[in-house]
Amino acid sequence: MTLVDLTFEDSIALVRLNRPDRLNALSDALLAELESTLDRIAVSPCRAIVVTGAGRAFCVGADLPEVLDRLDGAQEEILAFVRRAGNLFSRLENSPLPVIAAVNGHAVAGGFELVLAADLVIAAEGALLGDGHVRYGMLPGGGGAVRIERKLPANVARRLLFTGDLEPAERFHTWGLVEEVVPARGLLDAAFALAHRFTAHSALALAEVKRVSNAARDLPTAEALRLEYDTFAAYLESPDLRAGLTTFRERKRGSE
Repeated sequence: MTLVDLTFEDSIALVRLNRPDRLNALSDALLAELESTLDRIAVSPCRAIVVTGAGRAFCVGADLPEVLDRLDGAQEEILAFVRRAGNLFSRLENSPLPVIAAVNGHAVAGGFELVLAADLVIAAEGALLGDGHVRYGMLPGGGGAVRIERKLPANVARRLLFTGDLEPAERFHTWGLVEEVVPARGLLDAAFALAHRFTAHSALALAEVKRVSNAARDLPTAEALRLEYDTFAAYLESPDLRAGLTTFRERKRGSE
């Protein structure tokens, strides 16, 4: 049995963490399969990614028994694991493709960090999300403490980090992290419906918009505006722009 299932539907890649007996806890083997899965997606013609979990959980983070076994004498292995997970989350965040997290159940610790790396989040009713690290005397290491304050109001982010509380998807919807909360049986339908809205547009335009938006968060306003302008100037040479404007002109003529 594979630990990560990859299927393609139309131009959308569905990535399913497939370790339901361990609530899709992250292990070295699962991370390795996730890396190879992203490699396959990178050379495919797909236009969007949907990430979900098998069974009743999205992902509950690292496999803590494995971490505990390595605590005495194998701390370098723990650091390598956390670094590997963080690099994977960054790879998803920086993918030129739109990434949707379809949260089917608990998303905790590393699983929550994975959610934070997605561009958009659709969640099933009743799903619980949260950082959770401090519950076990741990710290985020895969980007959670950084991304949470970029995705949520600062006071909410700090409370979640300091308490380790898990909150229902409905609350995360009011805070803006979750785009939509739907019945569990309709979760993937909702995620795919949203993804299809992306795939109808220029892949290059979406990739450039995402690249500028990601980079701008870490730049002073003047530099961010320059990056946006320079990207637009380079995009003027793109055949995608010409094709889009030609389509607009033809539609306008057709409506006259």
